[in-house]
Amino acid sequence: MRQRGVYGGEIDGIWGKGSDAGLAALLDRLDALDPLPVPPHPKIPMDLILGAMQAERTYAVPASVSLAQWALESGWGKSMPPGSNNPFGMKARANETGPVVYVDTKEQRRDGTWYTIKAPFRKFSSMGEAFEEHAKLVGTAKVYAPARAKLPDRDAYIDALGPIYATAKDYVKIIKGLIRQHGLDRYDRGVA
Repeated sequence: MRQRGVYGGEIDGIWGKGSDAGLAALLDRLDALDPLPVPPHPKIPMDLILGAMQAERTYAVPASVSLAQWALESGWGKSMPPGSNNPFGMKARANETGPVVYVDTKEQRRDGTWYTIKAPFRKFSSMGEAFEEHAKLVGTAKVYAPARAKLPDRDAYIDALGPIYATAKDYVKIIKGLIRQHGLDRYDRGVA
């Protein structure tokens, strides 16, 4: 006699054609019935945590990675282009429309030397919009596809993302360290 699963399918112990859909349906039902509590963090406002978690659901970018990038790139929210609501330092591209701010910024070459340039940075109406746009960028841009292919393995994702996303040589090590040191992985829902 075969046993019926909680999502309606039969349990046969084999990961088959309907297993992904069944698992997704089960997770949706569990979220609706008893959402996992979101623990507060002493250094991160709750609206940013929830924004990172929503971005993970929408674009599959691990919340822990978005939060670690926010912490690193904005000095835990203390430093970003003035009036920009842009903690990720997202630069404006030539083909984009919308408000920008111009800021002197330090960049690091692959050889480790630093230089300063004046660059246009995107300006967002809110931090929530910034988290959404950042996740959309790394969650959909073709250049980041090799990193996304490593998911759900967060560490492999960071290893692949870092050299594409950042010029700093130790970016991968710093992001992983922030996640580990500050327990940011507790906000991930879809990665290992």
